[in-house]
Amino acid sequence: MENKGFLFTKKNYQLMLIGIAFIVSGFILMWGGGAADDTSFNPEIFSFTRITLAPIFILAGFVIEIFAIMHKPKN
Repeated sequence: MENKGFLFTKKNYQLMLIGIAFIVSGFILMWGGGAADDTSFNPEIFSFTRITLAPIFILAGFVIEIFAIMHKPKN
């Protein structure tokens, strides 16, 4: 078997960066919503963004990462 160069191509690295951007943006969307002190409750922690949207972004990022690792060039 002949070694043809690097394992990943430029396309793989671009997809990996897109996946990392999705994961980081998902964690940023989950950030915040804490109470001002320990005795008060802030219902903002149960917002659509933190409960639904952010986990979707994180899971999509991991799916993109898996695809980026498994993607092979056509030649």
